[in-house]
Amino acid sequence: MFSNRILAACIALALASPASSQAPAASSFKPLPPETPLVADGPVVVTAADFEGNILRIPEDKRGGFRMSYDRVIAVVDNVFVARSVAQKARDAGLDKDPATQARLQQLQDSYLAELYLKKLEQETVKVDFEQRARELYIADKDKFMTDEEVRMQQILIGVKCRTKDAARAIAKRAHDEAVKPNADFLALSKRYTDEGDPTDKGGDLGWSPVKAFVPQVREAVATMKKGEISEPVESPFGFHVFRMLDRKAPQVKPFDTVKAEIIAAEKAKAQKKRTEDTILAIRSSGTVVTHADSIEKLVAPGVDMNELTRKAREAHARPATEEEKKSVLLPEKK
Repeated sequence: MFSNRILAACIALALASPASSQAPAASSFKPLPPETPLVADGPVVVTAADFEGNILRIPEDKRGGFRMSYDRVIAVVDNVFVARSVAQKARDAGLDKDPATQARLQQLQDSYLAELYLKKLEQETVKVDFEQRARELYIADKDKFMTDEEVRMQQILIGVKCRTKDAARAIAKRAHDEAVKPNADFLALSKRYTDEGDPTDKGGDLGWSPVKAFVPQVREAVATMKKGEISEPVESPFGFHVFRMLDRKAPQVKPFDTVKAEIIAAEKAKAQKKRTEDTILAIRSSGTVVTHADSIEKLVAPGVDMNELTRKAREAHARPATEEEKKSVLLPEKK
């Protein structure tokens, strides 16, 4: 039988297997009858249903490939067998008789069934055709689906790591004055003035870049630059830049087909979330629910939980104080 470490390795290997290798198993494999015994030791019996239940942990599209390996299958069977055998020892010791333990076992079952039900709601949501809804959202608010404004620039960068800020500014000004002369070779000036090995240097040519990707000082400086224009020295955390604007692309509406999948995914997630919230709200607002507040209050032990007190203090500090809280800390005025 295999250890848990081997089982984990098998599952990891299975999850990494290509989907194409799993197709034959998914289409031709026939499971054993659920009651078929796989391992037995007295009252401890592991059946085919136990195996099928255990591999529910593995994503559905990976299970076919997982069960192609005998080593993986026997590792799962062994894991279930060992866990069930140890659990039987717990029963023999009477550990399952404790009311709190019994309640916890019920809660674990409830939790799994609740998860299954929410997945059922999710699958029902997936069956809805969201494409028309996506198209309506796209037409109604095309500004949400604009490309970023882009610019193509060249730069001369004078760093401040090895010189004072005033010295860097003066050098940048000199580079700018040379760059604006007729027939000046901007890239040659960049090579001459930019510090060798500067991590922000790209040989002088920055290529196409979204304007929003630049630091605020640069964004502001290039906002109004026209094609062919050379900027005055611009200070940023990296030093002093002199930019040459080669071209710019205004934001454009993205074609529907390029954003359709994104919109549909967002709408599905929104619909799934709403179905879940509506289900929970209906449960909590049921007219037949009876809350025994007195009994719940008796579960609270006397004393102060310092960890809870600290947590609440941090939360209060992180948000603006209410008017009542402000009044509670005001000192009395002097008479």
